[in-house]
Amino acid sequence: MKKAFWLAFLAALLVSNSGCQKLKARMTMRAANELYRAEKYNEAIQKYNEVIAIDPWWADAYRNAGLCYLALYQPGSLHQKDIDYSTQAIIKFRRYLQFVPEDERTEDLLMDAYMKTARYDEAVNFYKEKLKKDPKNSKYLQTIGMIYAKANNFEEARKWFHARAEADAKNPEAWYSLGVLCWERAFKNQELTVDERRALIDDGMEALKTAVQLRPDYFEAYSYINLLYRQKALTETEPEQAMKDIQEADANQKKAIQLRNEQLKKGA
Repeated sequence: MKKAFWLAFLAALLVSNSGCQKLKARMTMRAANELYRAEKYNEAIQKYNEVIAIDPWWADAYRNAGLCYLALYQPGSLHQKDIDYSTQAIIKFRRYLQFVPEDERTEDLLMDAYMKTARYDEAVNFYKEKLKKDPKNSKYLQTIGMIYAKANNFEEARKWFHARAEADAKNPEAWYSLGVLCWERAFKNQELTVDERRALIDDGMEALKTAVQLRPDYFEAYSYINLLYRQKALTETEPEQAMKDIQEADANQKKAIQLRNEQLKKGA
């Protein structure tokens, strides 16, 4: 009887202690949130860390602490404190996403932290891990491509934009994005050889023509076809062929304007 009594007593004590801890965590979380709203970020971080110490499974405490670190971080600064702030923000957001992996808003915040601190490899690896579970996910493929583009790694960017278009082959925007990427490279990089420029133009043209096949009223795509023909004209050695390219450019430009005006009338 004595043994049963003490076991019951210990169980009640544990339950009571657990209840006290939960109450303490809730009160601390409330105080942390009030400090966050008052923009007292350092003090708020201390409170969020107290919550995490009491209840390591309270996901919002990690996210909110990450928001505080991000608020303290000065974009572009190489000061050690700002490097530490950005690092802590990334750690907290990643921990939160382990609990709530489908929270796209926090995922976007994590990407913002990666991009602001030029941690492109880490950002790419984050999405490559997600791709292992969902290899055809259009958003992940596109995001990896955009990260490589931001890092000025065009060849990798184009590879991933292609992968996104092929995975989402009936989506005109996927082909449009690839076409625009190719135009930007051809237009902005003056160090390309003529053959390299022509290959880019052909790739972009094929992608944009696929986009307008899928969506005939895609005036933005026609506009970039126009721009690619103008780039193509600059690669020609025969003036007559260059003139034909310009004529094609003009025709697509007129088509883009016509479609845009029609859409504006419908919108009105």
